[in-house]
Amino acid sequence: MKTQISALTVLTLLACSSVTGASEERELSSKEVPQPVHEAFQKAYPAAKEFKYEEESADGKPAYEVKFKDQGKKIDVLYSADGALIETEEHIKISELPEAVIKVIKKEHPHAKLKEAEKIIKPDGTIRAYEVEFTSEKKQLELEIDTSGVILKTETEEKD
Repeated sequence: MKTQISALTVLTLLACSSVTGASEERELSSKEVPQPVHEAFQKAYPAAKEFKYEEESADGKPAYEVKFKDQGKKIDVLYSADGALIETEEHIKISELPEAVIKVIKKEHPHAKLKEAEKIIKPDGTIRAYEVEFTSEKKQLELEIDTSGVILKTETEEKD
């Protein structure tokens, strides 16, 4: 019985660490990024400055995020290993958020102090969602909200 409990405990811990690791982003050097990603990025953003690379997961597959500045804007683009664009995140002013997004934040988190916002753009150029970071009642929150005001994802972190 003890062996079964120990084995179950180990498997549970491994499963939890795998899930945690899957959502983690890992910073990369330029040399660690696949060549097709470099080529696609250079073609799309020839004037980009201040690159940072990260590896993450998109639909269970490796993906490569390039964070940079272009014409004064902070932009993050996510590519598959073969250089196909998955999505673009463009930092925007809080005042540029649509009314439906502001409305749901005020309703669900009335004490929110908005800090940062991004619009998430699909490869075809349409806006998929907005990502908003804010603090509310001693918590750091990040919400992903679609264009009609539906919350798609919530991440919460306790503040000290």
